[in-house]
Amino acid sequence: MVMVDRREKLLASKPAAQAAKDAFAEKYAAGRSDLAVGLGLNHTGDDWAVTVLVETPSAAKALPDHYGDYPVEVRITGQPRAH
Repeated sequence: MVMVDRREKLLASKPAAQAAKDAFAEKYAAGRSDLAVGLGLNHTGDDWAVTVLVETPSAAKALPDHYGDYPVEVRITGQPRAH
């Protein structure tokens, strides 16, 4: 029953989380090619988080750790390489 409750909570809160992610992307990612913004589950899996992939640690430092009610989870990917 807990999984059903968690799923229903996530489904009900997804529109607000999506709106926060879109606003975050507009504010912090517009016109930048060194980061990508998405929406995912937080590290505990019970709520939404704004997920940001950045190329460098300096780009990560410029981002907040929360945006509205949502944590911002940043992953440093490094610069892309051609293979």
